[in-house]
Amino acid sequence: MVSNVTMISIVFQGCFVISFVVALFFIMRKRERFSIRAVWVGALVFFVFSQVLEKILHIIVLQGKTEPHGLLANPLLFAVYGALAAGIFEEAGRYFGFRLLLKHNRKRRDGIAYGLGHGGFEAIFIAGMSSIQTLVYAVMINTDKLERSLGGKASPGVLADIKSKLLNASFYDFLLGGLERIPALFIQIALSLIVLYAVRAKRKIVLVYAILLHALIDFTPALYQAYPGKISLWFVEILLLIIGIGAFWLISRSRKWQIWSMELN
Repeated sequence: MVSNVTMISIVFQGCFVISFVVALFFIMRKRERFSIRAVWVGALVFFVFSQVLEKILHIIVLQGKTEPHGLLANPLLFAVYGALAAGIFEEAGRYFGFRLLLKHNRKRRDGIAYGLGHGGFEAIFIAGMSSIQTLVYAVMINTDKLERSLGGKASPGVLADIKSKLLNASFYDFLLGGLERIPALFIQIALSLIVLYAVRAKRKIVLVYAILLHALIDFTPALYQAYPGKISLWFVEILLLIIGIGAFWLISRSRKWQIWSMELN
């Protein structure tokens, strides 16, 4: 059976992420006095570009299969593909949002608001929904309903993997899953400011830099998923924390960027 400690940690993960996103929103709203419009645009664009358009690309590339095949069967190539796809779609989405949907909301505070919408929705959608799904699986395992409920929708290998992960999970596995959304959210805000800089300065090369930076950040987590058990989870989390600290520094330093004082044409 899935232990009570594991069940509690699953619930804690979802509650922690949602609480953090909400608290950061109100703190930043009070401090920056940004427009809610930019927050909603950030959330909407993330959903459309990342969860719809990018997923369509994956269906085309993987030809509807659940497992990588062909060239992408190579874990290294699959990690490169996944990281680049995320970078291209998410940063192109930001550029689209600032260029077409936020023509009158292009100040620094709007970049922060967009990043909160983008990263906040990502955190709640990924961590929140993941917690709910994982909790449902745990309850199914404890009531011997997993195979009966999912037997026709998932292969025996997938079901065995779900059971193994939950039955052998430790408390910190889910704790790390919640804590990692903190640096990830600051990274999304920093990337939003970089793309907004590209829009304001009319320098598309900066957008390319943002895409490559995003892909580089996503590469190690993608490699961790491609090589299960080969790369330490702690290594991935510590690396993400270091990058998150760098993102926080960039957000703070962005106040001094001269681009904010330039008149827009």
